[in-house]
Amino acid sequence: MAPLIGLGKKKEKLEGHLPLMDLVIFTVVANVSIISLNTSLMVNSVAFYQIAKLGIIPFTATVEATFFGKEFSGLMKLAIAVTLVGVGLVTVAEFNVSSTFFGCLVALCSIISSAMQQILCGWYQKKNSISAGTLLGKTAPVQGLSMLLLSPLLDKLLTGSTVFNYEISMPALVFVALSCSCAVLVNVSQFLCLGRFTAVTYQVVGHAKTVLVLLVGWAFFGGHISLQQVGGILLAIGGMSFYGYASNKFKAVKDAEKMREKHKSREDLESAELDAQKPLVNGSTPHK
Repeated sequence: MAPLIGLGKKKEKLEGHLPLMDLVIFTVVANVSIISLNTSLMVNSVAFYQIAKLGIIPFTATVEATFFGKEFSGLMKLAIAVTLVGVGLVTVAEFNVSSTFFGCLVALCSIISSAMQQILCGWYQKKNSISAGTLLGKTAPVQGLSMLLLSPLLDKLLTGSTVFNYEISMPALVFVALSCSCAVLVNVSQFLCLGRFTAVTYQVVGHAKTVLVLLVGWAFFGGHISLQQVGGILLAIGGMSFYGYASNKFKAVKDAEKMREKHKSREDLESAELDAQKPLVNGSTPHK
């Protein structure tokens, strides 16, 4: 699908091997993420849902730093904090504590599963040396089939009804098709981003969506933006821009350190070779 829409190489095939255990783990985690996010949106308010998603960044950063050796500079941490405060100001204006214990539990589950899905998406691409299109091509059919089987059961459990009770109409089919098309684009862009950047970077940039939702609602649907939300938007945009700068600066510092270490190792090797040749220059045989 990625090559067809111009987001991948035209000759790219599903090359590379994804172990069965990796496929099962990724599918389970991704399905839990989808189910918990949609359930959270159903049982919680939109504001609480958005605020809960802010927890994905610190959780992702903690997991990457603890288990995957990812390093974050002080400037990167500051940029993340500024972005979180900005997005928090945007969403907290409409926040009211009305969620139940079940809603909070579902929101917590969505934070953990979404963070792990994004981490595993990038990790499996690097671990198995496969492209984003290959990973998506191997996991999407399994995910689609499993969700097709699970969805009616979960709908019945949570709402007491199923999709088969819905009266199908042409407008409904049109919007279903549009929704599916958007979902394809979201999945392709997510896999491509996570294959190249870290999960934390993906999340920081992803919060631009929250800002855009508010701006589009204000521009086209008569939504109201308070002064607090304007300040939050500016902070969030500034934090995301600053994160890009801090991330590039940290990468440049690390690359320079690696070059110095490589240069020092080469100098040490040349020095050792010269020391080994000195006895030969003096006309004596080196001791064994």
